[in-house]
Amino acid sequence: MRLKIITLNIAVLLFTTICFAQHSGNSVIDNSYNRQTESSHTINKLYLSDTSFLVEANVLTNVIADNYVVTFGVSDTATTLKDANSRIDTRIQNFIAALTKMGIAKTDIYVDMTTQTEIADYKVMRNYAEQYISGFEQKKNVIIQFKNISDLDKMVITASEYGIYDIAKVDYNVADVNKIYLQLFQVAMDIINSKKKLYTMATNVQLLPSSEIYSDTYYSISPSQQYKSYSPNVSTVFQDNDYGKRKNLQKNTTYYYDKINYSGFDKVINPVVIEPSVEFVLNLQLKFYIDKEKK
Repeated sequence: MRLKIITLNIAVLLFTTICFAQHSGNSVIDNSYNRQTESSHTINKLYLSDTSFLVEANVLTNVIADNYVVTFGVSDTATTLKDANSRIDTRIQNFIAALTKMGIAKTDIYVDMTTQTEIADYKVMRNYAEQYISGFEQKKNVIIQFKNISDLDKMVITASEYGIYDIAKVDYNVADVNKIYLQLFQVAMDIINSKKKLYTMATNVQLLPSSEIYSDTYYSISPSQQYKSYSPNVSTVFQDNDYGKRKNLQKNTTYYYDKINYSGFDKVINPVVIEPSVEFVLNLQLKFYIDKEKK
C-alpha cells in the first residue's frame, strides 16, 4: 500500500458574527448580530437646501457594566417525572448553598423552570419496533445577579461540581443610562456647534438664531452582540494509490470580543478597552435655517 498525503496549513480567518465567549455563555455559538445597526452611523452627512441645512454628530462611549446576570442551564433525567424533579432540585440547592458561601445573596438567585419532556425509546421485536416512554427530562435555569465579573469564573467551577456545565447567557447591565445620554448629548452639541461655525464660514451664509432637533437616536450595544469567531482552515491534498484510511484534524473555533468599528464617529469616549463593555451611541441631527435676507 502506497499512501501519499500533502498537507498545507493555511490560517484563514473565517469571521462570523455571534452572544459572548470569554464571559458570554454558549448562546454565542448560534447567535447572529445584524450589522445593519452598526453600519447606520458610519457615514456622516451634511444635508443642504435653499432654506436650511442639517448638521449631525455621531458619538460613542464604552461603559463598564455595573452588574451582571448569568443564566446556568440545568437538566436531569429519571424514569419518573417526580424523580427527575427531585434529582435536579437537589443539585440546584447544593449549587445555591455553595454560591451563598461565595458571598452571593439568596435574593440575587432565582430558579426558573423551563421545560419538562418525555424521553422516547423503542422495543425491537424481530422486524417490529414499538416506541414507548422510557423516562422524563426536567430542565431549569439558575439565574444569578452579581457585581464582579471575576466572580463568574468561580461560579463556573462551582457549577461543574454539581454537573452544571451550560452557561446559557450573560447580561451586562448599566445602572444610569440617562447620565450617559446627557454626557453624549453635550459632546454631540459641542461637535455640531463647531461644524456649524465651519460650514457658515465656508458657505458665507447667515443663520437664523433658532434651530430644531431633527433626529435624536440613542441606543446601546451589548458585548453579547460583539463576539466573532475564526477557525484555521486546513487544506489537504489526499492521494490514495491503494486502499487506505484517512483521519482529519479536528478544527477548533476561537471566539473573541470585537468592539464596534469607530469609523464614522466624530468622537469616541473611552476608546481603548480591554474588558468587554456596553457601547452607547448617540446620533444627533440639528436643523438650522438660513436667513434669506442676509444671504
